[in-house]
Amino acid sequence: MKLGLEITDARPRTGSNRGTHYDFEVLIDGQWKKIEHKGCLKYHVPKADEKPWAGGVQFYNGGCEKFDFTKKYAKVWYDMYIGSGTFKNEFGIQAPIPPFEEWYQSDCRVQDNPKTPFGKELKTKVRSGPKKSLLDKRLSVNKVLVFTPEDEKVLKDQVLNIVKDVLDQKELWLSIYGNLDGDFHAEWYPKMEVPSIDTVIIKQGTLDFEMDFLCPGGFQFRGILRWGKGAGFSNLRVDLK
Repeated sequence: MKLGLEITDARPRTGSNRGTHYDFEVLIDGQWKKIEHKGCLKYHVPKADEKPWAGGVQFYNGGCEKFDFTKKYAKVWYDMYIGSGTFKNEFGIQAPIPPFEEWYQSDCRVQDNPKTPFGKELKTKVRSGPKKSLLDKRLSVNKVLVFTPEDEKVLKDQVLNIVKDVLDQKELWLSIYGNLDGDFHAEWYPKMEVPSIDTVIIKQGTLDFEMDFLCPGGFQFRGILRWGKGAGFSNLRVDLK
């Protein structure tokens, strides 16, 4: 897409934390515009209906504490594997089992390695074994998690508020496919808006807890509840893409 705008200057973004949802700024007609960049090393000319973040990873990732349903998921995980003593017995954990709130605050929600003695020992024991992670434990939790109409309503409201804020900061999008020193294709996109979310479709038969958000006009985006830094130890989060 050609926007028909002339860029006369560019500069790095002024923020660097997770609350800053753009990558750099360009000067257009005397005004600085916030730009979100998504890139892919593989050369590709996107189709007309491809989203600007198709060549990247996601347009938002946030900690589990930002969504009510993620704590519900965490509680099912805890009850099934930690509070029940399943992991303690399976991996020979010597550290005491922490109460749910301690585990949630110090292991599950931290965007780093686990902090409780139990969580640290669990990760060490699993990583020293043949599997290296707890990827195969996810599906059992997904299958039994109860997602109610009230959960859907709250999730739609929480996601919509986040999406509106995130997309509002991305005034233009730039997707680059390929190597800048060789063949590449650059595609510009205008600012995107999501006025509302009509429906959430939950996919519980997958390893990660996946969601489709259907919006007016046929627009839709995906959500994935997943673990970072190795499955099942810490950094439970939601990606929107």
